[in-house]
Amino acid sequence: MHLWVLSDIHLELTRGWDLPAGDARPNFDVLIVAGDLIPRAERGVRWLLERVPDRPVIYVMGNHEPYGQDIDIDLEKAKKAAAGTNVHVLERETIRVGDVTFAGATLWTDFAVNGDAHGAMITAGERMNDFKKIRFSNYEQRFLPHHALTRHFKSVAFLKAEMRQPRGQDRLVIVTHHAPVRHHSETPRPENDRALDPAYRSDLTRLMVSGPDEGCGALLPADLWVFGHTHESFDAVVGERTRVVSNCKGYGPWPPRERTWDNPDFNEKLVIEI
Repeated sequence: MHLWVLSDIHLELTRGWDLPAGDARPNFDVLIVAGDLIPRAERGVRWLLERVPDRPVIYVMGNHEPYGQDIDIDLEKAKKAAAGTNVHVLERETIRVGDVTFAGATLWTDFAVNGDAHGAMITAGERMNDFKKIRFSNYEQRFLPHHALTRHFKSVAFLKAEMRQPRGQDRLVIVTHHAPVRHHSETPRPENDRALDPAYRSDLTRLMVSGPDEGCGALLPADLWVFGHTHESFDAVVGERTRVVSNCKGYGPWPPRERTWDNPDFNEKLVIEI
């Protein structure tokens, strides 16, 4: 199966770029969009339906989709827009295409990657728009780091349960917006930017190593884990067998000021075969 993989298109901060179409479109069986397509996920669903009406699309919400929205209502609207179509909006859910199961979740993070989760949550709450622009509980409450942490733990439990499902020769592809690995670009950044790394990534490499049965099925790592959020590219086999891939575009282009996008390594035609 050929998977066209991308994320962080950020249509709200892009001008003069579109998804390759016609003869420029790569050969693929399933399109994976790992979040941050556009604020208001139902708009993302409509954008995808207009451009890819003929192939399954796996769409996971990022942190930007619910900006200015109630996070749960936004998800509900996106699912309603996608109902009965080829676009599958996944939040702690799976969809099977052929002999491949796709498991999707935004994921969020445990804020622990730098060893001080409490301090990282305080920093993220003070500095990140996620915790200023997102609401929940029918718009009555502001979405805060401890809410993201709770959703992260629920997502990890969901993914572990999927990895314990018997699958024989079938394959499992995980799609999350937030990163499951510690790796980050070696490009120099100000130290205060590094302080936000825990809001971008968690170390979930323990899920990329086989685990014992413990009465609920042996844990078998995923074959592929696609993520976004970092505006960087990543492609490596982690643990025993899991290929971990990120192909983020990031902000831009925004002519005439900017004529390219954030991530110079972004490949708008990246296709992975599994």
